[in-house]
This record gives sequence, structure tokens and C-alpha cells, in this order.
Amino acid sequence: MKILKYIFSQVRDRDSFLSTQVACYSAVVGVAAGLGAVIFRYLIGFFQNLIFHKQIDYHLISPAGHQHGAWVILIPMVGFIVVSYIIEWFASEAKGHGVPEVIEAVMNKGSIIRKRVVAIKALASSITIATGGSVGREGPIVQIGSASGSAIGQFFKLSRTNLKTLVGCGAAGAIAATFNTPIAGVIFAVELIVLELKPKSFVPLVISSVFASVVARSFVGYEPAFLVPEYTFVNSTELVFYLILGVLAGFIGALVIKVLYAIEDLFDNADVPFIVKPALGGLIIGSMGYFYPQIFGVGYETVSDVLQQHSTFGIMFALIFLKIFAMSITLASGGSGGVFAPSLFIGAMLGGAYGYLIHFYFPDISAGYGAYALVGMAAVFAATSRATLTAIVILFEMTLDYPIILPLMFVCVISDQVAIFLTGDNSIYSLKLKRKGLNFINDMSVDTLKLTPIRAIMTKKLEVLEDNMNVEDAYNLLQKSNHAIYPVVNSKGILMGIIQAEEIDYLYKKDELKYKIFEKMRNAPQVVYEDEMINHVLKKIEAGRDPRVLVVNSKTRKLVGIVTPSDFLRWHSLREQDRTHAF
Repeated sequence: MKILKYIFSQVRDRDSFLSTQVACYSAVVGVAAGLGAVIFRYLIGFFQNLIFHKQIDYHLISPAGHQHGAWVILIPMVGFIVVSYIIEWFASEAKGHGVPEVIEAVMNKGSIIRKRVVAIKALASSITIATGGSVGREGPIVQIGSASGSAIGQFFKLSRTNLKTLVGCGAAGAIAATFNTPIAGVIFAVELIVLELKPKSFVPLVISSVFASVVARSFVGYEPAFLVPEYTFVNSTELVFYLILGVLAGFIGALVIKVLYAIEDLFDNADVPFIVKPALGGLIIGSMGYFYPQIFGVGYETVSDVLQQHSTFGIMFALIFLKIFAMSITLASGGSGGVFAPSLFIGAMLGGAYGYLIHFYFPDISAGYGAYALVGMAAVFAATSRATLTAIVILFEMTLDYPIILPLMFVCVISDQVAIFLTGDNSIYSLKLKRKGLNFINDMSVDTLKLTPIRAIMTKKLEVLEDNMNVEDAYNLLQKSNHAIYPVVNSKGILMGIIQAEEIDYLYKKDELKYKIFEKMRNAPQVVYEDEMINHVLKKIEAGRDPRVLVVNSKTRKLVGIVTPSDFLRWHSLREQDRTHAF
């Protein structure tokens, strides 16, 4: 800390000071993300090898070679139950993918992520994966790295904009350290977290990614996540084959999204005791893994076999759908893990199976199925995440083979467009947020009015009148305040209408004291739901005459807040302050 203070003391210009400050913090975040990625990787290896192979080894060994026999069916069940209680007791946000929770923190919580998430996410996700959960480690590492960035930013009391940048730095460092792809780490954070490409955020992202990569390489070496054979673009006619692969990847990407949330709804709506869901989910995964152990854990060993062309068509084809189902069951039943690796796994199986057929029937004008598997990995990830540029860059960085860039780019954009046609703007990340009432669009030029729900700016402290209150009681209550209009609610807090203060004053002076408020109230002219975006609310205000808006819960119709012009001005002022103090 003394070194940081010395550096800051040498910078006199305020903007330069803030720029240097965030750049230095981003290096610290990069180191934290790199260490987090390494520790998390070793943690998975420790638990997985101990449970499946009864040995202590920190390097990942495939669970497929276990000696448990039919008893393996019970391992995921025990693991899922333990994880569910860890999450329930210590940090509910540790459940699920990891990346949507980070995006939600940036969008709706001022980039505040609780410090305990680092430890709880690492523990919960490592146990989930190590006991056979069919999820990935990248999402948890992103959440761990981002939580580290948030904690550092909170400690130094940075502005919301700079805090968001450090959260993005954690995500960039996490991806860079996991795949040994520093460029892709930066692109991932730009596309999904910070949603801007400006020096004020780009420079810290690069610094964090570099430091995270250096830390990770010092522990796990310089090898990429996958070892792939040299790629050869055999014939220009292959673009037709790749076009078809892009379409198939788009369909499979859309299927992944729909199946995941359909199964999540099935588990969420099941009226059963808490322990039943993880127990049932674990038994299903264990039963699947007994016959197809490839679905256990992250599955990178299986992906490597396909890339090296050491698999069969039947296995690859079956694993496409088994992995989709296994990932969905793992997450729906309460497991903790990412969807990044499963998307790559599914894409590798799809590309491998498709490429196997293409090469079998057209051997002279097509590459081996390993090449199609590699391109399929990026294509399915692009279709599920809509982070198409990240998909292209991360696979290119892992191969460092320039000839693959042509089919890689072509297939990724095709799969992305097919998925958009099938699912609209919904990605595997954004749909989870939309189900919580948050409208996330990974577009760097997007208007914040389209992303900010009205509940983020509304005034929650309200003075209301009950509908069965008489005029005399209402008049006495109004003497303590000076509002022009008052919302009227029933005994359950449900909005019934509004009444003007001058109306109550008139009735009081006319000595009409026994009237009930519900007899004199009128309908509220402007009512919106709390999860509506600000741009929609502004359109309703423009269409009406009253600038005041009452906000209700979409399910219960209970009054939860009010928005006035001053609330809009305060929100706008805070955004301008953040821009001014960003650097």
C-alpha cells in the first residue's frame, strides 16, 4: 500500500491521478483473479481426485476412470445436498452460473458484490464439479475475480463507474487465467460486463488480464486450455459445410437456452421439501454418469479426445443432448457452476459428430472432424452467450493458427444470427436476468434508459391514506405533511386510487367528516410496474398529463414507490457525477 501511495503522491493532475489510481488497482485485481483461478482449479482437482480416485492430487484427472461401480450414482446426490445448504446458509448469490450474478451486480447493485462470495462460490462450485456436477469452472472464476475487484474498489471507496471497471477487470483476469487467453479476457469483459470500449476502462482491463495471465502461467505453465492439431483449410467448398454447421450450432444454442430454463422452472415450481431437489438432481446426474461418465464435471478431457480425433460418432452425438440435460439438471437442482464450459463441450460434440459425417462422405474436400469440433465449440458458445467476438478470439488464441480464422468467424456469426432468430434478444445470461426483471442487452451503444428499471430510482418512503379512513382522520394526518396528492391503499397495501389534498381540505371545511376516502378517491392516472424500464415509463408520462408515477408490484399490485420529476433529476445527476469522476 505504501508503494501505491507514493505513486499517487507523484501525480498532481486530478484526472491523471484517478487514471493512475484505477490502473494500479487493476493490477492488484489481476493478481487476485489469477490466484483465484489457480486456487479454484486446484480445489476442484483435490476434491475430484479424492472422491472419484481416492487419492490426493491437485491436477485434474478425469472421473471416467473411477472404481466405484454403481455406488457412483450416489456421489452427485451427496455433493448437491452439501452445496445447496452451503449456498442457503452463507450466500444465495453463489447459486447458478456466476456471470449473470456479476452482470446483475453491475446493473442493479452499484457493482457491489459481497466479499464472502469469493470463498462461498469457490467452495460451492468446486464441490459441485468435483462430485460430478455437469457444469464449468469459468463462470465461478469470473464471479470470484469480479467479487475480488468489487471488494478492492469498495475498500478504496471508488466511484460507481470505477468500481464497475474493477469488476470488469476481475472478469477479464478470470477468463485470461483460465484459458491462457489474455486478449479474449479483455474482450469478454467488454462485451458482457463494462459494455464500453473507452481508454478509461480498456486500459485497466488490459492490465488486469496481463497480470492474471502472468500469475496463472507461473503455476500451470504456458500451455493453452486445449491442445489441438494443426488446422488446414482444405477447400473453399468447405465454407458450405461450415455454413450448415453454423445453422446447426444456432439451433443447438437456442435449445440449450430453452431446455435450461424449462428445467429450472420445473424444479422451482415443484412444491417439495428443500432437500428433495438437490437429492433428486444428484441421483439423475449419478444415473446418467454411471452409463456416460463423460458428463461428469467440466469434461475437458472428453473435449480434448474429440479435438485429437480419438472418439466415435455415436459417443459424440449422444453427448450433445446428454450434456444439455445434465447441465440443466445440475443448475436447476441447486448446483453452482458455469455454462461457459458446457457450451464449449456441447459445441465440440456437435462439430465433431457433424465433421465425422462430412469427412466420411467428402474426405477429399474436408478437414478431419477435429477441426469442425473446434469451430463448433466457438459457434455454440456464440449462440448461447451472444458474446460472438469473445467466441472468435478465445478459440483463435487457443490455437494460434491463422487459417482457422475464416471458418471460425463465418460459423460464429451464422450461429449467432440463427439463435437470435429463434430466441430474440435472449441469451443464456440475459434471460436469467430478465426473469428477475432486469433488461440486459450486451450492446456497447445501448441506452441506459433501456436497462434501468424504475425501481432503481423510485422513492420508497411514502405517505399514504387507507381507503376506509374517514375525512376527519385523513385531514388530521395531512397536517403533518404538504403533498398535493396522496395514494390510497387498502389494508393489504394494494393501490386503490389517489385523492387530492385540496379535496380533503374542502370536505373538512364543509363539515363532511364522515365520508370514507374510498368514496371520494379517483383512479390513479399513472401506474407502472416496478420492473418496467425507465424509457417505457417516460413514454407513459409523455402520453399522460401527470408527471408523477405510482409504482406497484406486478404480482400483488401492492404500492411500492413513487417517481416524481425530482427522482429523474437525481438519477441523471448521479450518472453525470459518475462520468465526471470516472477518471
